[in-house]
Amino acid sequence: MRFLFVLITLTTFALAQRPPVVLIDGYHLTCGSENLASAKDFGELQSRLQAEGVQVTFFGTCSFSGRPSIEDLGNALGTTIRNLNAPEVDVVSHSMGGLILRSYLSGKQITPGVFQPPADTKVRKWVSIATPNFGALIPSLVASFLPDIQARELVPGNQFLFDLATWNQNHDDLRGVDTVGIIGNAGGPGPLGGTNDGTVAVTSASMSFTLPDGRTRVLPYCHGAGNLTAVLGLGCDAPPLAKIQNDNPLSWQIVDSFLSGTDAWKTIGHPPSQDKFLSQFGGVLSQPRDDNDRPAGPIGDQNFVSNPPLPGGYAVVINKPGPRIALITPSAASLPVLSLAPRMLISIYGDNLALSPVIVNGQALPLNYSSEHQINALLPDTVSGLARLTVRNDRGSQTVNIFIEDVVPAVFTIDGSGTGPAAIIRTANFVSLFLTGLGKSGVPSRVTLNDMTVPITYAGPAPGFRGLDQINIELPSATASGTVVVYAGKHASNAVRLPSG
Repeated sequence: MRFLFVLITLTTFALAQRPPVVLIDGYHLTCGSENLASAKDFGELQSRLQAEGVQVTFFGTCSFSGRPSIEDLGNALGTTIRNLNAPEVDVVSHSMGGLILRSYLSGKQITPGVFQPPADTKVRKWVSIATPNFGALIPSLVASFLPDIQARELVPGNQFLFDLATWNQNHDDLRGVDTVGIIGNAGGPGPLGGTNDGTVAVTSASMSFTLPDGRTRVLPYCHGAGNLTAVLGLGCDAPPLAKIQNDNPLSWQIVDSFLSGTDAWKTIGHPPSQDKFLSQFGGVLSQPRDDNDRPAGPIGDQNFVSNPPLPGGYAVVINKPGPRIALITPSAASLPVLSLAPRMLISIYGDNLALSPVIVNGQALPLNYSSEHQINALLPDTVSGLARLTVRNDRGSQTVNIFIEDVVPAVFTIDGSGTGPAAIIRTANFVSLFLTGLGKSGVPSRVTLNDMTVPITYAGPAPGFRGLDQINIELPSATASGTVVVYAGKHASNAVRLPSG
C-alpha cells in the first residue's frame, strides 16, 4: 500500500511539473564575470523559480565571444532549447534577449530576408520584459560609430528589425507562443515623462504589434541599470523591470502568475489602452516600394505618431501602388496564428487584387473567387515550410512569405467569420463539422465539446470539394450543444458554437 501511495504521489508530481525556464539577458556594452550569471540582470528570479521546483537555464549573451549578431544568438538559443531535451520550455527575456527569441522563432538568418523557421519551437510561454521590438532610443546618426553588430541591430529602422517585423505575410508571427509583455514608463523628462523606460520607448516595447491590448502590462519601472542605459543618459529613477528584488514586486507577480497559469497577472499594471501616451500614440515602421514590390526608398521609423494605424504599439506600413496583400487566412475561418497548411482553402485580403493569378513557389493556385479586395485559392498538398506567395496583374505585383505547417485546423461557421454557429450537418446525436487545414494526414488528435472529448467517427477530406475537410463526431445526446474546438498537431482550431439539436 505504501509503495502504491508513493507511486501515485510521484506520478502526480511528474504530471504537475512545470517546463524548464530559459532566462535570456540583454545587451552589455562590456562583459565581466558578473554577466555570466543571471543575478546581474534578473536579480532573484532564478532562485525564486527554483524554489518553486522549476529548472532554470541562463542563456547569457556575454558567454559568447566575438559579439555575434542577434541572428546567430537566435540560432544558438535554438541549440540550447533542443539540448534541454524537454518537450517544451518557458522563456523570460530582458531587453535584447526578446529580439533573440523572436529571431529564433522566425529562423532569421544573418542574410537579409532569409529565414529558416524551426518546425517545432518547443516554446510554451514567453515573458517579454522591455524588449526593444522596434529599437532602443539610439539616434540613427550614431549607428556607424557603435562598437558591434548587436548595438547596430538595436538602432530603430534598421533592416534586421524590419525583417523581423515582416517575416510572415509582412507581419511578425510569434508562432502561437503564449506571451505577455512587461514594459516600463518611468522614464522621460518633464512633459515626456511616461514615454519610455530610460532606454526603450513604450511604443517599441509594447507587444500590441502582434498581440491583443491586454497582453502588454505597463509598470512604473525603468529598463535596468545596464551600461547602455547609462551611456544613453536619458535618465530613469525607479526600480529596474527585470532585476527581481524587493523594490519591484509587480514584475515578479506577473512572471510568477503567468508562468504558473493563474490569471492574477491580468490585474497588475495597466494595458496600453489605459496609458496616457499609448492610448493616443503609436509607432510606424515604413518602407516605400514600387508597383512590383521593389524598395523605392529607405526604411522609415517614427516612434510616436498621433492618429496612428495602431494606437498602443507599432504598425508596419508598406507604401506601394498596384496589388497589396494585407493578410492571408484560412477561408471563412479565423485563427490566432498566421500559419497555413497544405491543401488548405485560403483567402487573400488586400487592395487591387482583381484579375491576379496567385503563384506559390512557382506553382499557380486554383482560384474559386477573385475581386479587388479578396482572392480565394487552394494551396497545393506539396507545399511545406516557408514559401513565397505572389499576386500579379497589369498594375504590378507583390510577394510575401507564408509559413506552412503540417496541420492547422480552421472550422467553418455559418456566416463565414470563423466565430458563432458552426457550419454543420446534424442527425440526432451525430454531427458533421466542416473545416479546412487538416493537411495531408487528415487526422485530428481530438475534438472537444465544452472541454470534454467526444468520439470521432470520420476525419478527412469531404467528398466533392477540394480543400474541404470533414469531421464526424458523436455527441453525448441528441440535444447536446456548446463550444466545439478541434485539436490537431500543435494547434487548436477557432472555437465555434454548436447549436442544440
